[in-house]
Amino acid sequence: MTEPRRPSLLLADDSRIVTKLLSRVLGEAGYRVTAVQSGDEALALAPRLMPDLILLDVDMPGLSGFEVCRRLKKDPALADIPVLFVTARNEKEDIVTGFAAGGQDYVTKPYTQEELLARVQTHLALKQAQEKLKASEARYRELAIRDDLTGFYNTRYLYQTLQGQLDMHRAQNRHLSVIFMDIDNFKNVVDTYGHLNGSRIIAELADVVRQGLPADCYGVSYGGDEFVIVLTGHDREQGRIMAEKIRRAIEEAEFLAEQGLSIHITVSCGLATFPDDAQTLTDLLAHADHALFAAKNQGKNHVTAFSEL
Repeated sequence: MTEPRRPSLLLADDSRIVTKLLSRVLGEAGYRVTAVQSGDEALALAPRLMPDLILLDVDMPGLSGFEVCRRLKKDPALADIPVLFVTARNEKEDIVTGFAAGGQDYVTKPYTQEELLARVQTHLALKQAQEKLKASEARYRELAIRDDLTGFYNTRYLYQTLQGQLDMHRAQNRHLSVIFMDIDNFKNVVDTYGHLNGSRIIAELADVVRQGLPADCYGVSYGGDEFVIVLTGHDREQGRIMAEKIRRAIEEAEFLAEQGLSIHITVSCGLATFPDDAQTLTDLLAHADHALFAAKNQGKNHVTAFSEL
């Protein structure tokens, strides 16, 4: 088993005696300590070290601890690192200035080792709790726009963002293609192999599609066995090539292999391109859906572009 990660502390104090003493005390408490003697050194080192906590003296050559803290808090990459002032300045105005600069706590000299360690531990625990909360919030936001089965975006995301993408492509004089895709005869697959295996096929199909998509393109689970593929920067011809590539990849794939089966399926695709075929989100999706309907009527396992109708 790997040892738990030791929290990293950055200590800035112009007194080598103080930095040596604090480094020993904090090191014995289980922390990794990097000590510097000036505010400029602290600012230079912080982006590389990315410490869990910064301890600052106020009176240092060059930049004061207050100014160092202000600059740290202005940097989005460093702003969330808690700052603990450890200083001989104990006037009310100094303490207020420290908190106004963005410090999380203010310890005045002389202090006991127990007090300092307790404050360090408290702020490290608070930082860890905040990081977990942010991670949970990010996860919930992601879940709100993702389909659980396929990992594709959901229709909420599609309708919230696609019009903005069209406006951006219009301003940049770029194309965007949309594929409406449907699994052929999927009801027969479900009737033969069951709903659970039907869901597995949908999930595996999403993986096949994802592997062939450029980085700036994405899939949307539109409902059941229907999907929308958004191809940013793809004109009509490029969109057709990509749609055919996806259709062929699905046709050649083997599904439910882990269940001891070898299932082959096909899909039909309808393609519409902005701005050639439509100017709005609603028309673009409607035209792609219309092209999909035509692909079904043409015998399925086929790609049909709206421009061909």
